[in-house]
Amino acid sequence: MGKKLLIVESPAKAKTIGKYLGGEFVVKSSVGHVRDLPKESGAIRIESVGDGKWTFTPKYVVSEGKEKVVAELKTAVKASDEIYLASDPDREGEAIAWHLHEVLESVAGKKPFKRVTYNEITKSAVLKAVAEPRGIDMPLVDAQQARRILDRIVGYKVSPLLWKNISCANNRSLSAGRVQSVALRLLVERQREIDAFKPETYYLMGVEAKKRHSRSSFIAKLSRLDGEKPSVGDRQSADNLLLDLAGAELAVSAIKAQPKSRHALPPFTTSTLQQASSSVLSYSPGKTMKLAQSLYEKGRITYMRTDSVNVSEQARAAAKAFIEGEYGAAFYPAQPNFFKSKADAQGAHEAIRPTDVALTPERAQADGMDPSELKLYDLVWRRFVASQMADAKTTVKTVSLEARKPALAHSYLFTASATNIDFDGFLKVMNLSLKKKKADGEEDEDTDEVASLPELAEGEILDAARWLADEKMTKGPSHYSEASLIKALEENGVGRPSTYAATIETLKAREYAKNEKKKLIPLERGILVCDWLVKKLDSLFNVGYTAKMESELDKVESDGEPMNDMLSAFYGKFLEAIKACAEPAPDREKFDAVFALLSQVKVWKEPKKVGKRVYDDKAFVESVREQFEEGKKPMSAKQLEYLVRMALMYEQQIPGCAAALKEGGLTGPQAPKPEVVDSELVRWCFDIAERIGGMLKNPFHKSLKDQFERGRGLSPKQFAILARAVGENAGALPDCAEIRAKLIEFVPAGFGAPRVEDPTVPGLLDLMKKVTEWRPTAKKGRKVYDDQAFVQSLADQYDRRRTLSPRQLVALKRVALSYRDQIPGFDEAAAKLGIKDKDSASKGRRKGAADGESEQVEADGGAESES
Repeated sequence: MGKKLLIVESPAKAKTIGKYLGGEFVVKSSVGHVRDLPKESGAIRIESVGDGKWTFTPKYVVSEGKEKVVAELKTAVKASDEIYLASDPDREGEAIAWHLHEVLESVAGKKPFKRVTYNEITKSAVLKAVAEPRGIDMPLVDAQQARRILDRIVGYKVSPLLWKNISCANNRSLSAGRVQSVALRLLVERQREIDAFKPETYYLMGVEAKKRHSRSSFIAKLSRLDGEKPSVGDRQSADNLLLDLAGAELAVSAIKAQPKSRHALPPFTTSTLQQASSSVLSYSPGKTMKLAQSLYEKGRITYMRTDSVNVSEQARAAAKAFIEGEYGAAFYPAQPNFFKSKADAQGAHEAIRPTDVALTPERAQADGMDPSELKLYDLVWRRFVASQMADAKTTVKTVSLEARKPALAHSYLFTASATNIDFDGFLKVMNLSLKKKKADGEEDEDTDEVASLPELAEGEILDAARWLADEKMTKGPSHYSEASLIKALEENGVGRPSTYAATIETLKAREYAKNEKKKLIPLERGILVCDWLVKKLDSLFNVGYTAKMESELDKVESDGEPMNDMLSAFYGKFLEAIKACAEPAPDREKFDAVFALLSQVKVWKEPKKVGKRVYDDKAFVESVREQFEEGKKPMSAKQLEYLVRMALMYEQQIPGCAAALKEGGLTGPQAPKPEVVDSELVRWCFDIAERIGGMLKNPFHKSLKDQFERGRGLSPKQFAILARAVGENAGALPDCAEIRAKLIEFVPAGFGAPRVEDPTVPGLLDLMKKVTEWRPTAKKGRKVYDDQAFVQSLADQYDRRRTLSPRQLVALKRVALSYRDQIPGFDEAAAKLGIKDKDSASKGRRKGAADGESEQVEADGGAESES
C-alpha cells in the first residue's frame, strides 16, 4: 500500500493527529495559509465587461516566510500516492485547502487530492473523516475569496483618502475596513450618546419592614402611589411623602407565589464564548481564541470557530449518561434540549463543547492542564453540560404591603420579592444570577428583589422600622466592553464571529480605541477617522449596508451565487461613493497666481537624494506647470497646497509673497504655514549630534537631518524627539551640562535619572575583542541576528553614553558565555566581572545567533533605545 500524505494547518495538530493514524500516513503542517494577496496595489485585476459588471481576478503569491514550508510539502507530495487536505472545517480552512491544491498540483501529477474535515480532534472523528473524504467545496472557497477581495478593495481605496484628508500624528497608519470602520462607528456613536446624556435626580422610596417582636427585617420598594407607578423627582417631593408616612404601620395586603422554570442557555458559539470569557475571566477576544485554538488542537474541545448551537447525537448521548450518573435521572430532561441556530449559521458545524464530557474541570486540573486553558475549559464544560440538563424550578414569592394611618394624603403600596430554588436543575453545574435584568443585560438595581422573606400572613400588621428615600441618578448609556461590542456586531449582522477578535485588536493597534477599566473608549484618532467616513462615505460604512453586504457574501456560499456578480453589485456603488467624496479641483486662476509668484525664483536649492528618491524643487514646480498647461489631467488641491508651501519656502526671493497669497485666498486652511523650530537651534542640535558620533546611524534621526537639509523645518514634536536623544547621548561630552540646559525646555519630562557607569562593561567589551570566529548571521521572521554587529553596537553606545542598560548588560554577558571557548582565561575573567553560568539560562533567554535564536537587545534605536 502506498504512502498517504495528510496536511493540516498547525504543527500541534499534526502531532496529535499523527498519533491516531497508522504508519501508512505522513502528517505535515502548512502552518496556516501558504498563499495570499501581495501587499502592493494591483493584487486584484479588475476588468469591466460592460453593463455595470466587472471580473475580479486575484493574483496570489506564496506568503512571506512560507517558501521553505511549500518546498517541504512539495517534497512530501512527490513521495506520496494520495494527498489529504485536512485544514479547518470553515470558509478559511476550505480556502487553505484550495490554495494547497493550487500550489502542490504541479508536482502531484495525477495523484488524487481529497478533502477531509472534522469538528473535533479525537481518534474516532479523524478516522471517520479520512474514511469519508470529499472534494473541495468551491462555493465555500469563493465566499472566502469574495470577502478577501472586498476587504482589500475597501482598505486599499479608502485608506489613502484618510491619509490625504486627516491631519494627525503618523497618519499613514490610518486605515479603513469593511467591518472595522463600522465597529469604530458604534464606539464613537455610543461616546456621543454618553457625552450628550444629562443625568436627572430621582428618589427611590421604600420601607424597612419587620414583623412585630422580631429583630430581622427586609426592604420593600414603593411600587404604587395613588394607584400609579411612582415618579419622585426632587427632594421636596420625597420629604413630603416621608412626612405623610411618618407614624404609619404596614399591613400585608397580598401574598403571591408564582412558580417559574428557568431554561439552560445553549452551548457556546464563537461570539458567545468570547463574550462570556471577557465578562467572567476578563480575557480579551484574542486571548480567548488563542486558548480555544490550543484546547482544540489538543483534542479537548470541538472546533472553536462556529456560529451553530447544534450538538451531535453522540455527544448528546454521552452528556445524558454523564448527567444521570453524576447527578441523577431527575437532572436530565424528559425530552432532550434542542436549540435553534441563527438562520445564517453554518449548520454542518457543532457548538463548542468538550470532546469528552467525562473530563470534568477537576480531572483536567489533576491531569495538569494549563491554568489559563483550564479556566476557559471550565466555562465550555459547564455551559455544555448545563445546556443538556433539566430546567431549574423556582418560586417567586411577592409580598404587598399597604401603609395605614388616619388621614394619609396618598395611598401607598410597597412590594418585596424573593426567589426560592425548588429544584436546581442545570444550576447544579452553572452559577447563574436569577436577578431581574434591564434591556441592556445589566442587573436592575431598582427592583423589589430581596434575598429572603419571613413567613407572613395576609392581614398581618408589620412595623415600619424606617421610611426610605434613596437619592439616585438616571444612568445614561455605558461604553461598550469588548463583550458587548461583539454582541452588538453579531446582533446587527456585521462581520462574522471568526473576525471579531481581529477587528477589536485592529481598533486598539491603530490607536482608534483603548481598553480602560474593561471598557472600549474611542480615541481622538478614531473619532477623526469615523467622522470623516460618516461625512464622506456614510453609504458604505453604516450598519445596515454592511449587514446587507454580509448577507450577500453568505449567498455566494449558500446559494452558489457567482462571486463576480456579487462583487460587481458592490463595486458599482463603491465607485460612485468614492467619486462623490472627491474634492472639487481648485480654480485654475489660483494655479496661475502661484506660478506667477514662483517664476520670480532665480536660485533653487540643489536636488537632494534620500534613499531612492530625489527631491528637486525646481523640477517639481516645472512638472506641475507642464501638467497644468497641457490640461489633460485635472489638477488637485494637494498640488496647489504644495506649490503654496514652495512659494512660502522661497518667499525671500518673492517680494510681497505673503500678501499676494492672502489676497488670492491661498493662505487659509488650504495651505497653512507649518509651525517649525528655529533653524539655527536645529542646526546647532545636529552639530552636537555629529560631535557625539553614531547618532545619525539611527534611521529616524537621519531622516530628520535629510528633511532639514531639504529646506523643511522640524516641527516642535520632531525637535523634541531629537533634543531628547541628543541630551541623553551627550554624557561623554565635556559641555554636557550646558547642552542639556539649552535643550531641557523642549524635553518637559527631562533626560531621566543619570545612569551609573558599570565598571564591568569595559572588561566585557575587551573580552569580546578576543573572539576571532563569529557565528553566521541568522534571520528569523523579520529579525536579523548578528552577534558581531550586536556587540559592536553596544561598544559604540558605550563610547558615547559611558553606560549600558541592565537588559543590554545581561544580553552582553549571555553572548560572552556563548563564545567562552574562544576567549583565553575566560573563567578567571568571568569571576572578576560577575559573569555566571546562570546568565546563559535565564528564563525566556536563548543561546546564540547561529540558529536565529539570540534574543539581542539593540543599542540606539533598537528595542532598548530611549531616543
